Amino acid sequence: MTLAFTFSQSDLEVANTPASSLQSRVHRAIASHTEFSLDRIVTQDNRVKYTNEGREHQATDHLDEVFRLMRELNETGVGSQSLGQLTEGGVSFRQALFRICEQVAGESAGGPLVYVELGPEPVKTGFILKALQQLGVAIDRYIAVDLNPMSVAHMRSALQDALPGTDLEFMTCSFDEFRLKDVIGEEGPPALITMLGFQEGNDDPFTVNGWLKDIARPGDLLLSESQLYATHQIDRIPFFYAHPAMQRFSRIAFEQAVGRALPTLNRFFLLPVPFQENETAHVAVLGEEFSSTVNGRNLHVSNFCLKLTLDQYRHYREHGGHFRIAGETLTDDKTLHFQLSRRL
Repeated sequence: MTLAFTFSQSDLEVANTPASSLQSRVHRAIASHTEFSLDRIVTQDNRVKYTNEGREHQATDHLDEVFRLMRELNETGVGSQSLGQLTEGGVSFRQALFRICEQVAGESAGGPLVYVELGPEPVKTGFILKALQQLGVAIDRYIAVDLNPMSVAHMRSALQDALPGTDLEFMTCSFDEFRLKDVIGEEGPPALITMLGFQEGNDDPFTVNGWLKDIARPGDLLLSESQLYATHQIDRIPFFYAHPAMQRFSRIAFEQAVGRALPTLNRFFLLPVPFQENETAHVAVLGEEFSSTVNGRNLHVSNFCLKLTLDQYRHYREHGGHFRIAGETLTDDKTLHFQLSRRL
């Protein structure tokens, strides 16, 4: 077992995490490659930032702000005509997103789809839904699954424009608890399941692939998004995490875990971390450095996200034979990636 530290009130407490978990591996990677020793690093499961579970105080203002910050990031991406381009005329993020919608339309064979969103957010969702309908795909029903209870009101408002008159359903639960067959049945209409916003990088990808295998039914489509580790464009990763919305997200996570009174210094690391089958991947670590009378300089990890190569991402999607990759699109710089796969 690896020792990870969390905070309760103003005191340090020791919490055990499985030695094989991504959280534990990230914790050890930070200690191996930075100035922070194991006992000065505070790591949490990424999902803690999107729920009040286990907290004495049930205020939700921070959850509402987190949702708004993620929307701000997506407004930047979808609204840009040049994000991801290396040269004028290269494929931008917005173009790559539309092109993957074209591939979804081709794979749907003209029939209606149930749109299932894991981690709903209105900007990219609105773009995708309008693009699919423009391409002739009918949306039969919309289902959102999220840990953050504050997303419901925002999504209802956004979907009134994108899906007028369509049945909307919102479920507050973790992805590993959700089974689509329990909601619409084994023989229900085919579904497009989306997992956007680099969410897969927040957990071990083989674990996430197991969740997705259990969520989807044979024949369902899966649309996922990732930020890739591209050797010649590594600087794109810290550039994303330097966005003011990400830095504010980091501070909110610190305030909820530690407290509002302490000043902090935003820190970012891109580190190698042990992966599967003796491989190494890279993990982006966003955190807040702070000082305490107990341990001196410490690091609170606000977020960690794996940045796989394109080959690694393809490999783990098809690992176990549960999914077949049906299509993919990339931005001009090969760092932003949309992948379409089908559950076998």
